[in-house]
Amino acid sequence: MSAHATPQVPERAEKRSVSLPKSLIKEVEDRTGKTGFSSIVSEALEQWLAMAKLREVVAEDRRVFGPVSEEARRQAEQEW
Repeated sequence: MSAHATPQVPERAEKRSVSLPKSLIKEVEDRTGKTGFSSIVSEALEQWLAMAKLREVVAEDRRVFGPVSEEARRQAEQEW
């Protein structure tokens, strides 16, 4: 850790009430136990938010620069 880095303070949690299918709750709890449920929900929401932000970036890029050309797509696939 850098001498200039500040330690990360855990963010305070808030409670929310959500309705989920019983089968989904059971399957998650079977894998994580009841105490791991909130962590799984938090992780899933973080992933969803990251993907939503990525979709926004891609949409803005397409708005500014237009769609990716077939030639550019083929070149990227070859380099991949």
